[in-house]
Amino acid sequence: MAFIIEYLKESDVEETIKLFHFIIDELHAKSLETERLHFKGIYPVEEVKKRLNNKNCVYLAGKEDNKVVGFMFAWISEGAGNVHWLGLLPEYRRKGYGDKLIEETLRIFMEKGCHEAKLFTYPSEKIAYRLFQKHGFRETAFIDQRFFGVSIILMVKKITPIPEEHRTKKIVLAGEAGQGIKLMAHALADILAKLGKEVAMNLVYDATVRSGNIRAEIIYSNEPIEVPFFEEADVGLQLSKTPDPGIRAKHVLIEASACETECRKCELRCPVSDRIPFEKLAIEQFNSPIFVNMIALGKLLSKIGINIETVNFAAEFPPQFLEENIRAVRYGYTYKD
Repeated sequence: MAFIIEYLKESDVEETIKLFHFIIDELHAKSLETERLHFKGIYPVEEVKKRLNNKNCVYLAGKEDNKVVGFMFAWISEGAGNVHWLGLLPEYRRKGYGDKLIEETLRIFMEKGCHEAKLFTYPSEKIAYRLFQKHGFRETAFIDQRFFGVSIILMVKKITPIPEEHRTKKIVLAGEAGQGIKLMAHALADILAKLGKEVAMNLVYDATVRSGNIRAEIIYSNEPIEVPFFEEADVGLQLSKTPDPGIRAKHVLIEASACETECRKCELRCPVSDRIPFEKLAIEQFNSPIFVNMIALGKLLSKIGINIETVNFAAEFPPQFLEENIRAVRYGYTYKD
């Protein structure tokens, strides 16, 4: 039978997710069930169906005789193609189907103007490592299990020279005292550093710390950072109900209640899709406004294209409310209005 590759169709999602679950159980056979559920939980059937309409989604199905025998889950973010998961049924391996799925994914990345392709693999998966190496991926970082709970290898394939606008990214977080901006900033900076980025962070407080505003400025780059300050961020996060006029960013995620029922026509650039009711979601979904910052952190990680499947949040947050914090981050990461 001929092997064909096509964009994942809604009618094939359930069958593909079953195969994905099989791959997770196979790769993490020695892990706790809660860890396997963590990976599976990022790809719920109905959510995957919604993602198929996103222009950055590259979900492919490999089929024989109209049966899904392999898949590729990849995503495009900030000019980079991110390979998240690749899997084949055992009886369809060693037939070159993995090669074909990778080749098609790289073709799509190039077609969509990506400057590089990235992926994480496990040191124990020698066959997968050699497969990706064969297609031009090179190991750029080995991340010890102390950081993410499991050792992983970052592999990158350069497609074109990295454009200047993608070499360095600037983020600004703004909120009121008590909203956990400092915790968010430290967690985000730590995650980026563990992913091999150069990171610089500045915290800016109002004179009245207890009730005033707080702002965190973060720069991350693949290269050494020469100037750790900036006038305009690439992405801003505004949690205050009263917008901070000092925030300047190309794109802004904002607490929806700060915009009231209609846009105030302020200088912040935030489309309707980025006006998010963080506080309302925290109360409705987690019964407390204290989870505003974790929902916002999840949304921000999604916005800048960080794959949270590799992040050990237990190493980032204090033990109090740890499980709820992790659920809130994941909720924010996948949130769609």
